[in-house]
Amino acid sequence: MRPRKTLLSYLILFACTLVIISCSGTTNSTPIVFVGSTPGDKLIKSQLTIPSDKEVDFIRWNLILSETTSNQNTFSLKIAFGVSQPNTLGFKMEEKLAFNGTYTIAPSKNKILDGVIYHLKSNSLPSEIMMVKLNENILHLLTPQHGLMIGNGGWSYTLNRKELIMDNAAVAPALTSASTLLSDTTRQVIYDGRTPCQDYATEHQLKVTSSCFKLKWRLILNRNPITHEPTTYTIRKVVDNVPRDVSGNWAIIKGIDENPDVIIYQLDPEYPENSICFLAGDENVLFFLDKNFRLHAGNGDFSYTLNKRP
Repeated sequence: MRPRKTLLSYLILFACTLVIISCSGTTNSTPIVFVGSTPGDKLIKSQLTIPSDKEVDFIRWNLILSETTSNQNTFSLKIAFGVSQPNTLGFKMEEKLAFNGTYTIAPSKNKILDGVIYHLKSNSLPSEIMMVKLNENILHLLTPQHGLMIGNGGWSYTLNRKELIMDNAAVAPALTSASTLLSDTTRQVIYDGRTPCQDYATEHQLKVTSSCFKLKWRLILNRNPITHEPTTYTIRKVVDNVPRDVSGNWAIIKGIDENPDVIIYQLDPEYPENSICFLAGDENVLFFLDKNFRLHAGNGDFSYTLNKRP
């Protein structure tokens, strides 16, 4: 009887251990890492405690999001910033800061923006940092008024998942009311940005050198001055330091099968096999879409985002 009793004691001890572990509040999922490089303008410097008089061209982000069984979501944010070193992806002199805190995820309650919002809070930050989720691979930083932050020709306010979910089938989201975008009467608008090179070149059969790591873009959209309907466009992409201009017609697509509210700008709609499509996040920010209307995800250096020029 003694061996049987000993075995029973071990089984009881093992079961109790499992209960303790399950209730201990330890991490129950692999942390998710988002990376990206954003501008270093006045607003983002104030949010990240960077002195306003500090000269900053861009900020490199490494954001780690962790979930626990105790419903306490935590984050760790490390940033590097400084003046860009010409012809490189680095800085002349790099400075660093680190922040830790908690975050919550909730649907937007603001009329300006629709979507799921990440709220990051830390005792080391003067205010919360907000980001809207475009899909599992992409987050975009928001202003305190819940607008999409507008980048520049060098960097965007988009963060990309470091380890991409390659089979992500999430459809393009409708972040802004369709009526706002469809009622735009601006006769001409210009967008700038830089994106990764190799993945885009592969999808669009673009000939590039093996050393190509970025594409520079300028998109000009024109509208009829009377009807305000889309008319012509010109897009310039600089590939391996060689500018290539293409012109044609563009159109606005209101809704797709998966999302009837989404607004898409399509270049050369009469040639769908060669057209380029963008998700209109709002009137200021465009996101590149693939041929299946899925968002392109970038990397730690560049995002697939274009920003309206002032």
